[in-house]
Amino acid sequence: MVLQLFITGISMGMLYALMAMGLILIVKAVGVLNFAHGQLFMLGAYITWSLTNQLKLPLWAMIIAMIVCFCIVGLSFMFTVYWPLRNSPWKVTVVISTLGASIALKEAVRLIWSFIPLLSKPLIDKVIRIGDAVMNVQYIFIIIISGALMLFVYFLFEKTFIGKIMQATAQNRYAAELIGIPSVVAIAGTYMISMCMSGVGGWLAAPLFLVSQSLGTFAQKAFAGIVVGGFGSIKGAVVGCVLVGLIESFSILITDAYKDAVVFGVLILVLIIRPTGIFGEKIEEKA
Repeated sequence: MVLQLFITGISMGMLYALMAMGLILIVKAVGVLNFAHGQLFMLGAYITWSLTNQLKLPLWAMIIAMIVCFCIVGLSFMFTVYWPLRNSPWKVTVVISTLGASIALKEAVRLIWSFIPLLSKPLIDKVIRIGDAVMNVQYIFIIIISGALMLFVYFLFEKTFIGKIMQATAQNRYAAELIGIPSVVAIAGTYMISMCMSGVGGWLAAPLFLVSQSLGTFAQKAFAGIVVGGFGSIKGAVVGCVLVGLIESFSILITDAYKDAVVFGVLILVLIIRPTGIFGEKIEEKA
């Protein structure tokens, strides 16, 4: 029982961490919190469902098509939601724009796929037994694939020239432009990576929770993980989200009906004790 709850908590935390990491990348790049991120996670589930069940693509082709689709979504989102308003004197304008995008995405999904939940098949429809614990293999896939993707993104940003360009632009856009770095390309790359992470998260979550608009609510737990870990810290976001997943999983030992209340109760407690979170960093305002 304990092992099963632990694995479930880690896998859910990794899903939240995928969302949180994408959110923090955008915050670091442009200084804006994207409130449409949950709907982009949901969109990932719907797109991968269509690629798999309607177009009947094999796994390798579906993954390539999903990445291409979300790169396009990332560019479209950047140039419609953020870019036209980037120089607005009222910085909250862009945040409000993401809220509008969230509503638009939700309505677009309902228009295209309807509001009826859809069944998504897991990669391998099997269960495994570890001692007394019986686990769906999908939970293991979530841990492995999410972990691999986050390591890849970390390596991309820390060890490659492209990643250094993105980091330089995130730290100071105007200084980066002065030394010849095209900020629009760097920001666009960050948006595409962030959206791809959302898409993969939606694809992994769909077999466990059905493909429905309720997947967008995962963003609430991702935000909680970011606050617990420390706003602005990618490491903190990942650690915070895993903690949120574990708290959510083990809270059913106390109450299943109020497990969300337990999670956000812990969030409030963390804010009281350590307002900056575990690995809190100050986010500088982006020009």
